[in-house]
Amino acid sequence: MLATIYAIICIFDFIVVPVWIGLNRPSNKIIDERLHQIHMHEMDSSIAREMVKPLTYQHEPFTLKGGGLFHLSFGALLTGSAVARGRKT
Repeated sequence: MLATIYAIICIFDFIVVPVWIGLNRPSNKIIDERLHQIHMHEMDSSIAREMVKPLTYQHEPFTLKGGGLFHLSFGALLTGSAVARGRKT
């Protein structure tokens, strides 16, 4: 059961979320309009940077934050359960 939960989490984090973010990105027309607004109003660079951030968002998998400790933990749990299961039989 633990392996199934881990597989579901990984599928969600590495496949489902990136696909969802990719499908919901703004179109090139919206990006061009936003860049034109920034250029025409000669905004401060910090304001311009904040306006462009949502347009250029890159997904970082949730489970890789913190140096991948999540995957190390699940690996230890799965290894421990496999070793324990092997000793019982």
